[in-house]
Amino acid sequence: MTKVHMLEIYDLDNYAGPNPVKLEGQFVVRGPEGSQYYILRPSDALQLEGILIKCIAVRPHYDGDPIANVMESICTVGIALPCNGDDYQEGMTYGFNDFNFWKVGKINPPH
Repeated sequence: MTKVHMLEIYDLDNYAGPNPVKLEGQFVVRGPEGSQYYILRPSDALQLEGILIKCIAVRPHYDGDPIANVMESICTVGIALPCNGDDYQEGMTYGFNDFNFWKVGKINPPH
């Protein structure tokens, strides 16, 4: 069963898309320094600066918050996009250069 989340974007500078954004939870990947990112796909087409966004990565904004908070409750998150416009793959580990940190927002639990 797909987990559907709503992501509210806090800072709307240079962003004219929908807010909140409806996203479908996919999987968790490992990032730099042992961090974890929850990968989500937009339920509807999402474009930023003319580029179609296939997925986004979110992680807890506050140190000490586990990735489970992002996936199952209301949580403030850092929002990142793939640097190369590609996609994240399940089971992979990514480095600093694989994430383009974009905005901060609030993710709501799946429904």
